[in-house]
Amino acid sequence: MILNVEHRTSYRYAGTLLRSIQLVHLTPRENERQHVISWSLELPNKGIVSKDCFGNITHYFTLQGRFSELEVVARGIVEVFPFRANMELGTLPSSYYLRITPLTELGTKLRSFVDEFVQQYPKFKFDVSNSLAMLNALSAKILQLVPYTSGATCATTTAQEAFELGAGVCQDHSHIFLGCCRYLGFPARYVSGYLHTDDSSHLASHAWSEIWLGSWYSFDVSNQCSAGEQYIELAYGLDFLDSSPIRGSRIGGGDEILTVKSLVTEQ
Repeated sequence: MILNVEHRTSYRYAGTLLRSIQLVHLTPRENERQHVISWSLELPNKGIVSKDCFGNITHYFTLQGRFSELEVVARGIVEVFPFRANMELGTLPSSYYLRITPLTELGTKLRSFVDEFVQQYPKFKFDVSNSLAMLNALSAKILQLVPYTSGATCATTTAQEAFELGAGVCQDHSHIFLGCCRYLGFPARYVSGYLHTDDSSHLASHAWSEIWLGSWYSFDVSNQCSAGEQYIELAYGLDFLDSSPIRGSRIGGGDEILTVKSLVTEQ
């Protein structure tokens, strides 16, 4: 499938912004499951381009002066192949993805939930098929307990907080699933990207999980499926903070109005 993407992020400020530092992950990865045909990124200035420890293409820029708005636009064309195995580890060993982060750490209630849940699957670590059966069931149970609910959480909501709230979005589902998988001994990583769908209740910007079982297996808890050819990968990491499309800090500006418009269409 060939997909066209346009992603526009606009910041407008009530006051005068004096300084802004932004870290951008808005360039799709090139790997076994997708090929970038063309891509452009419009930034306020050229900044610095590098690859982080995960192999994500990262743009870093700083603005200084007096201004009241900021805009970043990404657009391009990506070919995605149907359900190809992704063997890409990058520079890090699979064991690195067992690390717990503040956003994915399990509290007492989540640990108790996982301990009770896996009792139904005593052979879940015997082979890949048993592991996949357990992980798919775990994904379904998480969505049942934490239904997709827009506006209930924010970027800093932890897995434990979303679980106790019983509501969340794709970011929260991914953090809960990642934390559970790492607790059970499975290397797991957060994926940010785009999803082509006719379902208007879900934004084109999306997040899901990948679990290492000899190769990476994808789990989209929010949609209860694997990441097929409708999914474009932007960045990997341990959690949202490692792979968020745009993250930064600022001095001045007062109240901020953020507008994000992302559109993915089939060519």
